[in-house]
Amino acid sequence: MKGVIKMPDLAVEALALTIRHLKQFGFDRMLCLGASFRPFSSNMEMNLSANTLQQLEVLRNNSDGSESGSLLHIMNLTLTIYGSRLLRHWVTHPLRDRNMISARLDAVSEIAECMGSYKDSQHVSGLDEDDSEVAIVQPHLYHLLSTVLTALGRSPDIERGITRIFHRTATASEFIAVFQAILAAGKRLKRLCIREGHNYDEVGSKTVKSVLLKRLILAASSSNAVGNAAKLLSTLNKEAAEQGDLTNLIIISDDQFPEVARAREAVQFAKKNLDSLIGMYRKQLQRRNLEFMSVSGTTHLIELPLDCLFSFATLLKNKNYVRPIFVDGSEPPQINICSGRHPACIFMQNLFNIPCLEFVLETILQDNFVRNDTNLHADKEYCQIITGPNMGGKKLLHSPSCSYCLDGSALSAKLHVLDGIHTRMGASDSIQQGRSTFLEELSEASHILHKCTAQSLVIIDELGRGTGTHDGGAIAYATLYHLLDQKRCMVLFVTHYPKIAEIKTEFPGSVGGHTMFHI
Repeated sequence: MKGVIKMPDLAVEALALTIRHLKQFGFDRMLCLGASFRPFSSNMEMNLSANTLQQLEVLRNNSDGSESGSLLHIMNLTLTIYGSRLLRHWVTHPLRDRNMISARLDAVSEIAECMGSYKDSQHVSGLDEDDSEVAIVQPHLYHLLSTVLTALGRSPDIERGITRIFHRTATASEFIAVFQAILAAGKRLKRLCIREGHNYDEVGSKTVKSVLLKRLILAASSSNAVGNAAKLLSTLNKEAAEQGDLTNLIIISDDQFPEVARAREAVQFAKKNLDSLIGMYRKQLQRRNLEFMSVSGTTHLIELPLDCLFSFATLLKNKNYVRPIFVDGSEPPQINICSGRHPACIFMQNLFNIPCLEFVLETILQDNFVRNDTNLHADKEYCQIITGPNMGGKKLLHSPSCSYCLDGSALSAKLHVLDGIHTRMGASDSIQQGRSTFLEELSEASHILHKCTAQSLVIIDELGRGTGTHDGGAIAYATLYHLLDQKRCMVLFVTHYPKIAEIKTEFPGSVGGHTMFHI
């Protein structure tokens, strides 16, 4: 209840109306779990608007609307269904906290370093017993994670299984399958010999150095988790579960728990009554296939980040990406990218400060892709005006720059952690809603002006094209002036209006001009 009271008034009103509506169907208790309420916005994560996600093709391409060719499609190397869902969240909600970003980078780097050393460890010789053990266990981090995630990928969807268990809607066979998968994964991860608390044993401390990785592995392989799973499974009859025989599901004797015996008799009696009732209802309603149904509750989020970290490590190793440097919060906002090409040099600025058109293009074009440098600094040149003929490659400069900050891709990169990436690109209208191309442009520009801060990256492409030349030029000039004078955020501004370049005289040293050609 405390969490609900702290919400904005509009959110509380919407919640009250939702509960009133659900109460008509007897579902109002579905929203009475305080733990289920959390704000969409967070100081820890970046919120990317729907326009940004669509224009940068983060989840779907702009050709046919499918996932093929999108940033998520290219980056998704997860092995489990729920890992893929979590990756989707990470890609659309990049981190804003520098320490959390570093923790993810440490974990990914450690897994990637182990990937190529597993086979080498099989040939270690000439070492004493203790050194040999440590040398071989280190590469096992990659091998064990790969084995565990591959096995989990073949198991039922654990995340949704736990959700159904939480809401008491899971079948007995599903319950057993989920805990069998948890038990198997926990036992394998225990081989890393990481102990709970600060007193890691010698082998375990050398095996896993990343604090985040240790915490995740401990959570999955703790004695509490593994022990409880084993204890639960030992009391359940697997054959009865597969047959749906709930009365014999628990392995106990009637003398040991007489209450259970009485409950079994009551269940059998209730089943007979239900069978007679359903027959009567079928006749009255003239529906032969009428059955009793149950309705599931809300979704309870359970995350397993190990799969996402393993996916990033595989991507990092396969593409030879480099780790970006994130400047301290006391330094001015800046983006310095040298030979921007791969989406993992800024690599995970926000574990993917995300949208990465360049990543997709490089995957398709390979050696034909041209590298670009991008340098923006709050105390120096923090705006670049980009112009040039149609098909000159303007988008291939500003879109990848955005993607660098989302996923990181270059030979080297030094970045500030951004609090948002805001874009206005392309031309579209909404006939059904009565919104013209010009209105859509102004709405997107207005959203940017209200939401961006000095720590944001703004990319605007051809603002004002939906109206006359003079009016469009005036709108573009006024928008850019406000961003430079009031917001002082980093800006990439693409335009065909020559007058826009004159703004450099009003902000000397802060605005640069670039012309793109295709030769």
